[in-house]
Amino acid sequence: MNPDLIERYYKSPGNDFEEEMNSSRAGRMALCSVLTSIVKNELTAQQQKCLKMKYGDRLTQKEIAQRLHLSQPTVSRHIESAKKTVNNRLAYCLKTANKVNSAWNTYIN
Repeated sequence: MNPDLIERYYKSPGNDFEEEMNSSRAGRMALCSVLTSIVKNELTAQQQKCLKMKYGDRLTQKEIAQRLHLSQPTVSRHIESAKKTVNNRLAYCLKTANKVNSAWNTYIN
């Protein structure tokens, strides 16, 4: 099972741009740079709304369902489907970013 990268992204502390650069930070910055594009281009409008309400507005599935006039199981399916799509794309991006970071570290050292 793939790690739940979207959960990690939304629950991780904010960036402190005065920290020393490391591979973990580089990976997070790479993910941040593509997340908006993934959400915009890979998710349906309903999936986008549900994710925004869950993570941005911090609403429960029941509250989201009431606001969007959907059933709670439908909201749950939208969120899980969206997370699966985003996690798959972010996992690919993370692997790529780690390879690039590793190559860069080899080059500069």
